Amino acid sequence: FHIKGDFMFATKQSKERNTLDFYISHQRGPFFKAEFETELDLRKFHIADVTDKRIFVSVMHTETLADLYVSEISKNFTQYNFVLSMEQILCYFPDGNWKDSWLEDVTEDPFTDLYRVEGLKGIYIASRVDSKAPVANIGPEHLISLITFDHGVTWSPINPPTEDENGKPLSCHIENSCSLHLCQKFSQLYPVTRSASIMSSKSAPGIIMATGVMGKSLKGIPGVYMSRDAGLTWKRILKDYYFFNYGDHGGVLVAVKYFKSRGETRKILYSTNEGIEWNSYQFNADDLRIYGLMTEPGENTTTFTMFGSANEQHQWIIITIDLLNTFARNCTNDDYKFWSPSPPNSSVSCVLGQRDTFQRRLAHTNCYNGINYDRPVQKQVCQCSRRDYECDFGFMLSGNECIRNKTVKTDPYATPPQCRPGHFYTRTKGYRKIDGDVCTASAYLPYEPDVTPCPIGLPQEFLIVALRDKIARIDLSDNSTIVPVQGQKNIVAVEFDIKNNCIYWADIQLDQISRQCFNNGTTQEVVVDTDLASIEGMALDWISKVLFFVDGMRRKIEAVRTDLTSQGRMRATILDAHVLSKPRGIAVHPKAGYLYWTDWDRSNPSVSRSNLDGKDVKKLFGKPIVQWPNGITIDQMSERIYWVDAMEDYIASADLNGRYFKRILWNDEKVSHPFAVAVLKDKMYWDDWKAKSIFIADKDTGANVVTINDSLTSLMDLKVFAHFVQHGSNACSYKNTSCDTLCLGGPGNTFSCLCPDGFERVNGKCICPNGVQAAPNMTCPKKPDGSCSAGQFACQNGMCIASAWRCDGNNDCGDLSDELGCQCTPPMIPCDDVKCFLPAWRCDGDFDCADLTDEKDCGHRNCTENEFQCGTGQCIEKKWVCDGDNDCKDGSDERNCTIPKRPDTVNCSVNGFACGSGSDALCIPSSWVCDGERDCPGGEDERDERCRNSTCAPYMFRCPSGKCIFKAWVCDGENDCSDDNASDEKNCTIIGHSKLIPRPATENKPEFALNTSCLEWMFKCDNGNCLPYWWRCDSINDCGDNSDEVGCGMFTPETSSVRPEHEAFSPKCGKAQFMCS
Repeated sequence: FHIKGDFMFATKQSKERNTLDFYISHQRGPFFKAEFETELDLRKFHIADVTDKRIFVSVMHTETLADLYVSEISKNFTQYNFVLSMEQILCYFPDGNWKDSWLEDVTEDPFTDLYRVEGLKGIYIASRVDSKAPVANIGPEHLISLITFDHGVTWSPINPPTEDENGKPLSCHIENSCSLHLCQKFSQLYPVTRSASIMSSKSAPGIIMATGVMGKSLKGIPGVYMSRDAGLTWKRILKDYYFFNYGDHGGVLVAVKYFKSRGETRKILYSTNEGIEWNSYQFNADDLRIYGLMTEPGENTTTFTMFGSANEQHQWIIITIDLLNTFARNCTNDDYKFWSPSPPNSSVSCVLGQRDTFQRRLAHTNCYNGINYDRPVQKQVCQCSRRDYECDFGFMLSGNECIRNKTVKTDPYATPPQCRPGHFYTRTKGYRKIDGDVCTASAYLPYEPDVTPCPIGLPQEFLIVALRDKIARIDLSDNSTIVPVQGQKNIVAVEFDIKNNCIYWADIQLDQISRQCFNNGTTQEVVVDTDLASIEGMALDWISKVLFFVDGMRRKIEAVRTDLTSQGRMRATILDAHVLSKPRGIAVHPKAGYLYWTDWDRSNPSVSRSNLDGKDVKKLFGKPIVQWPNGITIDQMSERIYWVDAMEDYIASADLNGRYFKRILWNDEKVSHPFAVAVLKDKMYWDDWKAKSIFIADKDTGANVVTINDSLTSLMDLKVFAHFVQHGSNACSYKNTSCDTLCLGGPGNTFSCLCPDGFERVNGKCICPNGVQAAPNMTCPKKPDGSCSAGQFACQNGMCIASAWRCDGNNDCGDLSDELGCQCTPPMIPCDDVKCFLPAWRCDGDFDCADLTDEKDCGHRNCTENEFQCGTGQCIEKKWVCDGDNDCKDGSDERNCTIPKRPDTVNCSVNGFACGSGSDALCIPSSWVCDGERDCPGGEDERDERCRNSTCAPYMFRCPSGKCIFKAWVCDGENDCSDDNASDEKNCTIIGHSKLIPRPATENKPEFALNTSCLEWMFKCDNGNCLPYWWRCDSINDCGDNSDEVGCGMFTPETSSVRPEHEAFSPKCGKAQFMCS
């Protein structure tokens, strides 16, 4: 049982073996069982984090596998689903996993290496375990760090610094599997490191400090790293182990050397400009061993307290420092600017649908914020995009799309049992908005669920199949077949209007399109029978009541209204021979405003898309992907197109923009000559001429192919329907469109009002070619041609081309302007690289386009004497220059900045190494010499002639090259010396486990090896025994000769005004005990 936030958690033994059921209660309400999207056993749970409605839970599946799951909670808190966030999360369960490892001796509590960054929503840092990690010997070399900016939906490596603390380039790059790894709970407990964990604060949003390592894992040379932009970029500010903290709402940062078996210090480091520069302050005459650094909760004061001891003494010394006098004055309004973690369009520009802009003190302004400072925050709601959505329960991520997870037993498409006729329910498309995301959608989004009416009676799912002289309807519940239309000549295309219960078909021999409605007993109607030559396909826009059809011989796609019987049904040409060569299949998406078709021209086959009105033509696929594209359809649940290729013999799929292409089924006799394809829920249906059968298979994988019918002959077109497939709305659904002719929905909730062929639309009216308004019966004389009029596209170079040529893949304008921004929907404006931006973002100083299009041709302003002119022409305040923030957005304000001088924390004459012989030479600790990193600007610390004859500290191992490594790295299976002989891995004996020595309190008294050398983190007793160093002075005779408890009396230093109240090492409390302060 556990309580965290507004939730209570409980577990109960499941009926299934080795599995627990997980129950959750919200605000003391009833408990509901949570569902986890996995088939693995659920053996143990750890509540890693609770923030608002978002719950992270670590689940132990086996003794070597724990995964991190994140919640999807219903609005009424009655349904709790958990989906996988990260595999192989580092999570420790006592008596559960990592048995016989050192973890059993250092903690009795479970933990997950997951850190929530304070001050900003949705940002977490986690440690993942290498799948090859040994069960009993987990160490830093088996861990990597990952970061998420979207509350655990996606994780990525942490960007390493590009420069070291002295401004020298670093050669660590993510593409080479080198990244930054940060210490958390594991590293705090690990005996060799016991390092400080990550730190962030609500009082200093965007600033993160952490102990970390650059490399392929958490194993390596430690340093203190800092991010000023919420984890996007990092800098190494100090090398080695330090404690660190904040004060004055981030106005002052402090760090002090952390004593382990080395590292005495008498100086504390502080920075009043967010770590750009550091100063040192000597707080004691002699070096001390510092074990801790803290400040008051809230990190808003300037008072810091250090805990430590003098050399050879083991009693607390408490030193308190107030850094208030480091500030020259109190801050005023002129000392601040507004700042966001990154420029717009970056990964954290909008976090969970909101862009937060914080007031931030200018870095170089040495002023005091004050305890009562209340930081203003500006909040801007962002437009929704793919990043605001995660995979819904029952779906999993494949590339960038969400597909059905077949391991989940529940049907995500199922109609809710409480759904009643006359009501509606939301049907998923595989995506759901991330909990807590507040983005808004001003236009159609393919990720939002469909609002679907509850079925009347039992839901029916059926196929309509064209069989040359008749049409068959196949009930998919039992494969029963009826023939509602027969006695025709040569039917090649079919459609169905669910609302009006009407079948449409095209007869290629009669050259006509007909309709049969079944609700009112009407007879067959002829919809179109003039100016037709070879009808290849049809598609119904059920919102606008418009039927689209392909005439292959006339190379046209046309549209007619199905709700009219006069005025020529407002027949209009959508696309003609300027675009089409041998058009074949057709599909429409009325809600998104798109028209798709296939063209099997031998020299230029294609799968293409345009708006429903024929504008913005975009060639999605051509050779060699398609050769003979045949039928095409739209899966309006997953928002993807599917098509078949009768020459390449495959079924393929892509998203609505032609991205994420994949072949579903190929090299199979069941797709030897496919003609038509249809998709419903998680199944796809197709017919094949050679196999003379209709098949069904999984729409994502092509698996589980089943023959529905192999007895039908003359198979042609095929479509699938259900009660929910023809619902939704677009701009034409509303009465205020003022369109009396042909209204077609467009992308971005726009619409087009078309006039019938032969008319021109002027001032909202259909005008005849002679400029006269059309008569009520739509009769008029011949129309004249016009330059750059309706139906044409205006190029940026002043030329005009046909609108149909827009986005066809050809440079028809000559300046590529007709091919720019082909995925942008109004009001978005295209960038040169086919990205989009809003009009308000033009010339606003923020680079929203990667190619800077939105900030081009803005003109150079005349900056004042107090302003700095950026490379873009933008003016910023001079005091923002070289403050560590990219205010110009092109980096020009942070170029040619002086590298700040590092604080003098090492005495070269005592324990340091001088880089050079000058009086102003940089001084580094001796432990940094020959450690494999060039710390001196000239590299003097790593020169071969010095390292060949160097000596290492007692706690270090010396490689033949002179490189010094930690003794704990010897015989750990990795070549840390980086030489051909792997010197640190020679003459190693196999150790069964790495468990620490048992406590003497157990019945079996441990046998200690005598006269051995102890590891650096261990204490050597007088009798030669080795014990963990933190067992020293804990009032327990661990050595057996009491030498670990000698010299542990109280000591009050003269330099401290505070009487020490604690011994040097606190006792270890048991599970049923409480540790007093």
